[in-house]
Amino acid sequence: SGWVWNQFFVIEEYTGPDPVLVGRLHSDIDSGDGNIKYILSGEGAGTIFVIDDKSGNIHATKTLDREERAQYTLMAQAVDRDTNRPLEPPSEFIVKVQDINDNPPEFLHEIYHANVPERSNVGTSVIQVTASDADDPTYGNSAKLVYSILEGQPYFSVEAQTGIIRTALPNMDREAKEEYHVVIQAKDMGGHMGGLSGTTKVTITLTDDYKDDDK
Repeated sequence: SGWVWNQFFVIEEYTGPDPVLVGRLHSDIDSGDGNIKYILSGEGAGTIFVIDDKSGNIHATKTLDREERAQYTLMAQAVDRDTNRPLEPPSEFIVKVQDINDNPPEFLHEIYHANVPERSNVGTSVIQVTASDADDPTYGNSAKLVYSILEGQPYFSVEAQTGIIRTALPNMDREAKEEYHVVIQAKDMGGHMGGLSGTTKVTITLTDDYKDDDK
């Protein structure tokens, strides 16, 4: 004897016309004659999750947001409809809210400022920019970020995985051009089509290398 069920998942942000079926509670002592009454208690029971006490079907009646809450712990009981006598020991189960890609990457700062010595070797590290993504990093690519440079080539480049900006041209001369405006994009879904993106601006100033003889 015992409960029969799988682990329950609900996709977040589901906005269909009908309450979404989370799953079905079913006791294997249920002969289908309607004698068994299923009762749901715990987090969100009766408000977010409702149970049909005859069939054991559980529906989610509200749209769920994984970034607000990733799982709910509920308790199921099967009782005799006439006497309310428990027919099974109460059993705990978890409803997990499954991630969709509904959060774009956001940089820690809207604007970064950095300096790099003029005439630096190509590949000199200037600054690291970092974005974060509220989606689930353990599930799919919704939080897998790739960095790219939208403005600032050919003077600078960015490492796709790390967000480290590096010089890309040799012999950059402060007297010729002192300040550069770079725009970096972070895109989720590993940078693929359909990913969400965010950008940040970086102002990079060339500093004196004190080796100029023309001062």
